[in-house]
Amino acid sequence: MKKLIGIIFAVLSAVFLIPVAATVFLSFYSEGGFTLECYNDLLFDCFVFYPMFWNSVLYAAAITLIQLPVVILCAFGFTWAKFRGKGILFIFYIVLMMMPLQVTILPNYIGLRDMGLINTQWGIILPMIFSPFGAVVMHQYMKGTDSSVIEAARLETNSVFRVILVSVIPQLRVCIFAVVLFVFAECWNMVEQPMLFLNDKGLKTISVFISESGSYAGAVLFPAAVIFLIPVLLLYLFFSDSLEKGLTLGELS
Repeated sequence: MKKLIGIIFAVLSAVFLIPVAATVFLSFYSEGGFTLECYNDLLFDCFVFYPMFWNSVLYAAAITLIQLPVVILCAFGFTWAKFRGKGILFIFYIVLMMMPLQVTILPNYIGLRDMGLINTQWGIILPMIFSPFGAVVMHQYMKGTDSSVIEAARLETNSVFRVILVSVIPQLRVCIFAVVLFVFAECWNMVEQPMLFLNDKGLKTISVFISESGSYAGAVLFPAAVIFLIPVLLLYLFFSDSLEKGLTLGELS
């Protein structure tokens, strides 16, 4: 039975890997043979690709680094703080997380327009900082922390920030790595926000470049897609053990 389950999962894994393998294959294939011409078209003849790539790195890294303390504080409040309406507020977070992006894109656009942040980098970064996904996931992890350690820390200090730094974060180190990977991947894959909130091509991202690849000279789609895969793949390989442990802890909690 275990062998059969292993075979089934191996087949499913192969099916999911087929598009990735096809993308890599087609990035080296042109006019009936294998060549580096596609990468030459992208890297040496399509210079607009470079600012878009680094814009994606900037947005994803900035959002992840700024969102992380917000996520930890929100999760700590939902787990340990006592205030009226906490359960209803958390349900609202879950509902907001489950809403399709198309539902929230117009309110975000109106808010950014009124603040004068359309066609700015902060127009992309600011809404994503307060995305509910990270807070909900971190809350699930935080429910499994040792409450006695937190109570001991509260006897030593009245500072909430010190309690979080000393007793909460060390227990959630593995889970934080998992959340960082989730948040970075979500930000890296943004398409609608840069397309709708940005007009200046110099501020747009690699995902927009891929969606508009037909307007550029040369076969740049597949090599750009391969390069697009690399940062998230490297993060996954680097944090794979932490991700596995974090997901296990999330299931147990």
